[in-house]
Amino acid sequence: MDELVRLRHQIAVNAGFENYRDYMFVAKNREYSVQDCYDFHENVEKHIIPAWNRLAEVFKSKLGVDTYRPWDNTAKLMKNPPYSEVSDLMDGVSEILGKTDPYFADRFDYMRENGLLDLGDRKGKSPGGFCTALPVSGDTFVFANFSPSFFSLIALIHEMGHAVNGYLEFSEHGPLEDYQHRMEIAELYSHGMELLLLDKLDRFYPEEEDFKSAQREELRRAFTMLYGPLSGDLFQHWMYTNPKHTAKERDKKYFEISKRYGLNPVDTTGFEEEIGMSWIGTLHYFEVPFYNIEYSISMLGALQLLENYRNNPEQAIESFKKGAGADYNQSIAAVYEETGVSFDFSEPVVKRMGEFLEKVIQDIH
Repeated sequence: MDELVRLRHQIAVNAGFENYRDYMFVAKNREYSVQDCYDFHENVEKHIIPAWNRLAEVFKSKLGVDTYRPWDNTAKLMKNPPYSEVSDLMDGVSEILGKTDPYFADRFDYMRENGLLDLGDRKGKSPGGFCTALPVSGDTFVFANFSPSFFSLIALIHEMGHAVNGYLEFSEHGPLEDYQHRMEIAELYSHGMELLLLDKLDRFYPEEEDFKSAQREELRRAFTMLYGPLSGDLFQHWMYTNPKHTAKERDKKYFEISKRYGLNPVDTTGFEEEIGMSWIGTLHYFEVPFYNIEYSISMLGALQLLENYRNNPEQAIESFKKGAGADYNQSIAAVYEETGVSFDFSEPVVKRMGEFLEKVIQDIH
């Protein structure tokens, strides 16, 4: 990383920039500014982290521990897998998609019938999962290597958000390959689909406490996808605007930022050095610098979708579908507006989402 920082700084200087951060914002043609990012970092720390601390207190209470340690900050309350066979998974997901909107289930069933869902595990199959568009046929395809777990259930719902987005794009604009595929938009519909199905997870978790645990884990994921990429973004802002930093300073800064965000409610005593070095396990810092804040931006939009859904389900779903079929060559703000949410990191919006999350946590508790 020392070498990468030096090389990247020199690339930026050679191109006439003061630092690599400023170079990357131009290279990525971002529709938001450096100051917007700093405002987002600050507003999430101020208004979202207190809500995350509240959820962490619930986890701590349910676990029956006096101190919330790093190993407690995991999905320990999810005791049983939600299904046994992939066919059970697909049956259940079809059902809860249909309860949300008939079009969602129609697309899922079509994909299932036409071999566009490859979900089971088999010898030699690649790990991971993804959704990809097939522009010639106008279809979408979901690949995954699933074993029964809560996370495989959520992953399929997530990928179906992408799939529905793809089908609506194709139906509105025809099969196409060359358009602005921006993650701030694409992930809005995948994260959004997860949250729209939050109230239907009892299909897989019929016992009340298991259902609540599943909802809390989905909320944990929402928090993680909001503060995680954001804190990583702040870490990179610091790295590349201070290119002469040492490895020790870098680890210290990573620990400091981690404690401000995801590890805020966690007692990290005795693990400061390990946590400070743990950025090494994130390939983004090496391979795709300044990528990932897009997930935080989209999650902020997805939480607004959930808020809209709780207030007016029919209208929220119609807005979801309208935005998912919108012209992607518009600005991000215009697509978000068509989806019924704001492309806005300002304090009033983030504060409202923090208060909303507190209410959702209380409702589940």
